[in-house]
Amino acid sequence: IIFKAATATMNQRCSLLVLLVCGATNAFTTTSPSLAHLRSTSSTSFNNERINFSVSTPPPPSYSRTTHLAAGPIEVIDPSYNLALGSLALGAIFGIPGSPLKSKLTAFLAGIPLTLFGLFLAFQTTTLRFTLDDENFSLVRSGGESTGENVVVGGENVWAYNKFVNYDLFPSRSFPILVYFKETQTPEEFWNVGPGEQANSEEAIANGAVPGQVHFFPAIANTEDLIKGFEEHGCAKIE
Repeated sequence: IIFKAATATMNQRCSLLVLLVCGATNAFTTTSPSLAHLRSTSSTSFNNERINFSVSTPPPPSYSRTTHLAAGPIEVIDPSYNLALGSLALGAIFGIPGSPLKSKLTAFLAGIPLTLFGLFLAFQTTTLRFTLDDENFSLVRSGGESTGENVVVGGENVWAYNKFVNYDLFPSRSFPILVYFKETQTPEEFWNVGPGEQANSEEAIANGAVPGQVHFFPAIANTEDLIKGFEEHGCAKIE
């Protein structure tokens, strides 16, 4: 009798455990209506629903995340090591033994700084890329990842073409060292940070400048392709 009672009690406990597990499983799997719907459809409906889900149906709120998707195909501007090589060459001219311009003074004042700057530019050229899509100009890492927030004014290094008010190459298009552009996408409170103070001064505005946030980048990419991209996407330019 004791054995039968123990067995009955054990069976009741096992049944209760099975019910709890099944209940927990059902509670977990039915929290996603889309999955329940997919299980109840035929194979043809399943395939159609799968396509619709992946394209137009947002994921459940608990798994949602913010992403910045490119608008259309991305054009990656080829890197250019011209600026880095030029800086390294100047550093060598002012610093290597036997150079007519080499002295203790020029080696420290020009040779070493230019060499270090050339190495820095070579690193930047290798690790960064300029990209163009249908709507935006971006500065990204060579693998396509975001560079994070802008170190000066914050915000991601992605700018809409329709927010451009000017762009250019310095000192000239035939001898580019810096890529310059000005935009109004950045909040106005940052427009006068750094060189923006002079670029947005009353004198500059009186001479035809348009207020906005100023950006300078070293010409570490094929600047001809970059400027052509700006022109093709209708970026505003002051002539």
